[in-house]
Amino acid sequence: MGSADVAGVDLAALMAAHGYHDSVTWALTTTGISIAGAPATGSGGQLVTVRTIWSKFGVSAARWGESVRVPVELIIATIATESRGDPKALRLEPDYVDDDKTPDKVSPGLMQTLISTARDVLRQDDIDRAWLLEPDNSIQAGTACIDRQRRLTLLDPPKVACAYNAGGLYHDPSAANRWKMRQFPLGRSSHGDRFVQWFNDCIALFDESGLAPEMSFYRMLQEQAIA
Repeated sequence: MGSADVAGVDLAALMAAHGYHDSVTWALTTTGISIAGAPATGSGGQLVTVRTIWSKFGVSAARWGESVRVPVELIIATIATESRGDPKALRLEPDYVDDDKTPDKVSPGLMQTLISTARDVLRQDDIDRAWLLEPDNSIQAGTACIDRQRRLTLLDPPKVACAYNAGGLYHDPSAANRWKMRQFPLGRSSHGDRFVQWFNDCIALFDESGLAPEMSFYRMLQEQAIA
């Protein structure tokens, strides 16, 4: 059984051109996500962000990805998009009062998971800000969120990005949002665009280093090529 089978990923479907409602089309390739048939492109430069995240948090990302069968590139790209790898990152939503009264308005840590969401997906009512500011805990919670949404996203990278950011997949017909999936800031495609660049950087990093864990799209694509 290959890595794609273990993860429950329909690799052939992801590698075919597809989209969401009236969105731009995309496809998974051996070099990352190709958009509208163009070559997959990353953030440019020396892969500094994903390289740093992988060196600092790769062990945790690989462990939790293996635990719940989530390809590690999705975890690393989420960290890069949500916090740029800052374990002390903190986002307060409008109407935030305090952590006790509004745990659904505060997102601490690497993967910027709401306290209320982390409690829900991990079934731990005592999760608080301090707990999520621990990198391994944040990665556990964020990876559990990605896993929770897999029936919606089928672990398709752009869908994972938008569902994680917006709390689900919702159609956004805005002209400036080429993905046509709701994301913040509303009416734009910037969140999904950044995620795809970081995802593609992950593929490039693993191709350069050969250090991709078993639970990764890189390994799945290599297995596909061999088969």
